[in-house]
Amino acid sequence: MNSDADADASIAEWIAAGLYDPAVPGADQRLQLLRWITAHGASVAQMRAACAAGQLNALVGDLSLRPGRRRSIAETARETSLTIEQIRYIRRASGFPDIDDDDPTYVDADVEMFETFAVASQLFSTEELVHFVRVVGGSLRRIAEAAGEMFLRDVEAELHDEGTELQQAEANLAAIELVHAATAIFEPMFRAHLEYSTLSMRQARAGAVDYSATPLTVGFVDLDGFTARSAQLHATELLDLVVDFEAMAVDLVSSHGGRLVKLIGDEVMFSAIDCDAACEIARDLITRVADRGSSARGGIAQGPVITSGGDVYGEVVNLASRIADIAVPGEVLVNESVITLATRCAFEPAGRRQLKGFPEPVRLWSLQA
Repeated sequence: MNSDADADASIAEWIAAGLYDPAVPGADQRLQLLRWITAHGASVAQMRAACAAGQLNALVGDLSLRPGRRRSIAETARETSLTIEQIRYIRRASGFPDIDDDDPTYVDADVEMFETFAVASQLFSTEELVHFVRVVGGSLRRIAEAAGEMFLRDVEAELHDEGTELQQAEANLAAIELVHAATAIFEPMFRAHLEYSTLSMRQARAGAVDYSATPLTVGFVDLDGFTARSAQLHATELLDLVVDFEAMAVDLVSSHGGRLVKLIGDEVMFSAIDCDAACEIARDLITRVADRGSSARGGIAQGPVITSGGDVYGEVVNLASRIADIAVPGEVLVNESVITLATRCAFEPAGRRQLKGFPEPVRLWSLQA
């Protein structure tokens, strides 16, 4: 059969599958897309399923994201040293929903990952290892969603009205190929963060023998009137406000040697080994917010905290949060440990305050500009 006959047979098959109708507007664009998808190895059955889901443009990218033969949980268990129950346990800890035992899900890279988990279980306790998996899974989910949002806003939105189906499909594949490259590109960053985190932890724990807690300075900075203001903003304006606040927080916390623990909408939580650095972070962040026409307040406390999964817990954390709650806009309140250890910053007494959750009034100081 010659190439023209092959092409005619493909078109007939696409028509029969409901993928192509030469009589509808845009038929030429659809034909270009189907030929491109076929050239990348997708089957008619895969195209039909993607079309039914409204994701024909994304099919090649989807197939490229996790290529290779798919295995069920049972098959994966047979190829690794893990049991079916262990794989299910790891899957849940990673943040994925349960699946049927015979669902084709795992690819070659997953098998390698599970084997690495089995090796790591010989060094670490199952409890700590699974907790680590939960942290990594949650962090990777956030990274994945951020990547998807970036593509949605900057690429897909622009192509939706003006781009052809083929252009949309090509952009989707290009984004997936960039993801493949990013896993290697960002490995040095991960190693650098691991090195810096290890050195910071050693510095914070210098001389300490109690492994249950670590001396740290914890700070909170809250945007003032965020709830009322967000109700008056358009969705894009609200997004700009939150992204700008997060960008300021990341830059300032990093520049002063601290660590951004989390950001929840209008609130930044950070930690630092040095009390002066924590005070400078809070003060500079509040100043930056004021320069943009908003206001914020802060609270800082120093003492032993529990570190777990990249987060920090304990009475000192609760104290810093409560202190931030009672500060007035533009003010940073601190506890006694901060003024005892800080050497570069100035403070004024702010009296004894009754804080929610604390039985006795707490003596506080106000950080001076």
